[in-house]
Amino acid sequence: MRIVNYKSNQTIVHTDTYTALLSYGVPQVVVCNPDMPTLGNTVLVNNKKYSNTTSKHRNAYVRQLCERSYTIIEATPAEIQEVTGLETR
Repeated sequence: MRIVNYKSNQTIVHTDTYTALLSYGVPQVVVCNPDMPTLGNTVLVNNKKYSNTTSKHRNAYVRQLCERSYTIIEATPAEIQEVTGLETR
């Protein structure tokens, strides 16, 4: 696992199976790697409302991914936690 400070209050977590954007420590966007069983090339987007700033972080990250061919799916925090093991609040 590799953790990178992406921007102010935003962190990227890289693993062998996914890359996740965390905003204020909460997973907002999870990009599943192509070799991940069942969810390859899928983007999970947290559908819970947090704050305007977190929404801006989430939407900006998803916008930059749209150029590639991904399936974008809204997911609950529990679903994101199940896939990544990262704690969601």
